[in-house]
Amino acid sequence: MGYGDLVAQAVADAQGDMARVGAAADEILSAIGAVRPWLHDHTWTGQAADAWCGQWKTFYGQLSSLLGPQLDGAESAAVNGARTQAEAMVTQRERGASGE
Repeated sequence: MGYGDLVAQAVADAQGDMARVGAAADEILSAIGAVRPWLHDHTWTGQAADAWCGQWKTFYGQLSSLLGPQLDGAESAAVNGARTQAEAMVTQRERGASGE
């Protein structure tokens, strides 16, 4: 395996890892979606229900953002970071091999 292959492998590994993370995020959102019909203020009533529903809506909004658009951005950052680190390692090894 050449040095260039190391970069490609690092990128492929990062992409694979992030694909697994994305699949897990989809499963979490799907599971929540399955119970959402029961997560409203008609399941029970009163101040505790109102407070819980308000907290749930806030939490679910944050979670949806984290497992959606923010996760997409994290995926790009992880793949780019893996590429950058692998390229730096290759450059360092090539310099070492050439005696610089």
